[in-house]
Formats: sequence, structure tokens, C-alpha cells
Amino acid sequence: MKTLFLSPPSFDGFDGGAGSRYQARREITSFWYPTWLAQPAALVPNAKLLDCPPHNIDIQQCLAEAKGYDHVIIHTSTPSLKNDSKVAEAIKANRPDTTIGFVGAHAAVLPTETLKVSPAIDWVGRKEFDFTCKEVAEGRPLDTIAGLSFHKDGRIVQTPNAR
Repeated sequence: MKTLFLSPPSFDGFDGGAGSRYQARREITSFWYPTWLAQPAALVPNAKLLDCPPHNIDIQQCLAEAKGYDHVIIHTSTPSLKNDSKVAEAIKANRPDTTIGFVGAHAAVLPTETLKVSPAIDWVGRKEFDFTCKEVAEGRPLDTIAGLSFHKDGRIVQTPNAR
């Protein structure tokens, strides 16, 4: 699957910088390279990482880019979850067959709750998700991949944790 790793556009008043997606605006905006997305992206051949906030990429530009991908992996956090879910929903509205996964501390700790936020979220990576993302991008059946929570037949399935 052609895969996009996405740090989506943030909402007004949310700077998303300093190595995580914080709920704050500061005098000095500091955007650290998103290693939490770069590491799994490096495992997926021909993947792209799109870090919207520091490049002032708005939702329209983000959606135009995402339309070219079969699989989008979004890094989320507690303060950005609602906004990130709206981005996922917009991606699905543009291309309904896009598979969307959420990763990040919030998703890892609260996978069931994260999946319930939006039907646009197909899967959530738990704990160390690098190889989990790689295996999903390879097109493996979700129920064979360790470290996933996902929707199946109207219920939420949890595979065993990844090592």
C-alpha cells in the first residue's frame, strides 16, 4: 500500500511543536523533527512523511496530498484527537477506500476509546508501533498483526501486543 505518515494541520492556538503535539501556543515556536513518525516511515518503502504544522500546510493542501495514498497513518494526541479525527474523516470523504491508522501516546493507552471517536479510524497501533505500521502497509490481514486494535464485524478486536 502506498503509505503517508501524517502529522496533520493543527487548530488555531495549538502549536504542535517541541517533539509532541502540545495544547499550547508559545512565544517561540519550536518544531522538532517528528521522529515518532520518521522511524516507522523509514521501514515502509516509498512512504512519505508530511509534517503539516511547521510547514504551514493547511487542510486543503493536506487533503490534496493524502488523496494519492492508499494508507494514511496519523499521529495523534489527547488535545489534538478531535481535530485529527476530523482530518481522517475528510480524507475518507475524498477517498473512501483509504485505510487510516492512528498512532501516538493517546492511541496507545486508550485504543478502544480512540477507535470509538470516529468511524474513519480503521486501526490503532498500540505501544511500540513501528513494525506494526510496516506490517499494515505491507497489506497483511489486520488480525495477523501484533499490536493492533481495529474494527471487525461491528466490534473492536485487539490482537496480542507486539514484542
